Amino acid sequence: MLLLFASFALLVCGPCQGIDTVPTLNVTSYLGRWYQMYSDFIVEETFERNAVCVTADYTLRKDGKIGVVNSNRDKKPDGELKQITGYAYQPDPEVPGKLKVHFDTVPVEGSYWILKLGPVSGGQYQYSIVTDGLKATLFVLSRDPNNYEKYDKEIQEFLKNNGFTHLWNKPRKTYQSEDCKYAPKPGSPYQTLRSHLDQ
Repeated sequence: MLLLFASFALLVCGPCQGIDTVPTLNVTSYLGRWYQMYSDFIVEETFERNAVCVTADYTLRKDGKIGVVNSNRDKKPDGELKQITGYAYQPDPEVPGKLKVHFDTVPVEGSYWILKLGPVSGGQYQYSIVTDGLKATLFVLSRDPNNYEKYDKEIQEFLKNNGFTHLWNKPRKTYQSEDCKYAPKPGSPYQTLRSHLDQ
């Protein structure tokens, strides 16, 4: 998912009227690993340039915020692993679909607006469509890249009907394949050891 989303937010900050986000959000069902299936031109040509095998891992922190680890390989499925960490939170609980994201190495926060969620299966939302306050960036996330296809038609129709049709924000596929060497999930033995050594 977005590697420097907050940096771009500096250019497009400010609320945009008329964008409907999801009316409810079960944070527990949103946690876990997501695979990015689509982004858009702006994302591809800026903070995700040359990114493949993009994932986002969300965990619940002790302070109630959502821990964020965004990962990708550079240029090829076994290329250099790039990651950025931070957290997300809901500024207004009355508008649960409009989150803010703060990354540890970025001085400004970004908007993370959830427009649509897929059905819940196994206690988890199956897909998520995310943008910012100007619909300048697009992220289509899936729980399982191998099971995504059955949702693609309804997602593409939603994007078409909601203004994601311009050169800069129409969906562009993110490379996901069985040859992707994904980052370890947070909480795995490797990740736990690395976190311990970093303390």
